[in-house]
Amino acid sequence: MKEAFAPRVTVQLPPDTMVTHPDELPELVHLNDPAMTVFTDFTREHPATIRPSASIDSALERMKHSAICVLLVIDEDQRLLGEIIADDIMGDKPVRMTESTGLDHSEITVKMLMIPRERIRVLEFEQLRTARVGHIIATLHALESRYVLVMENGSIRGLYAASQISRQLGSSIVELEAPAHSFAEIVHSLG
Repeated sequence: MKEAFAPRVTVQLPPDTMVTHPDELPELVHLNDPAMTVFTDFTREHPATIRPSASIDSALERMKHSAICVLLVIDEDQRLLGEIIADDIMGDKPVRMTESTGLDHSEITVKMLMIPRERIRVLEFEQLRTARVGHIIATLHALESRYVLVMENGSIRGLYAASQISRQLGSSIVELEAPAHSFAEIVHSLG
């Protein structure tokens, strides 16, 4: 049985009609500006996610299409399982995996290369209310990471990304080389 739906009443637009847009991030920020000015808030934009069974090639395509370097790995119930980053997909991890397992590159899944949830460090949203952009940069440097997730009430609320902060600061905050932690790393970096 079909329901009868009556059309809604329409009105003519006034000449000064504006179009509503979400709040824009400020074009230029400074180290002492509130950290929220560089925050990617998942209550305002959808997080980039992927399933663990997806191929790393499809993960990299999604990253390129979305211009991001991290995907949240989620299960069917939207629970966080881990994260996968572009550096791991484009680095030597897939090569080592194909050599050690005999798998073809196209058979490598996100689950095989992802950083598991247990190893992910996050900020708590509540502590960010008084934080400044400089605090976030210091945190990223301390973590030696290009991004950090933010949690609120047991759920991932958003993230801070070095690329976004760099764009808004007008200069790169990413150190080109991570500091060496051992003599072997120093020797390796010298070739």
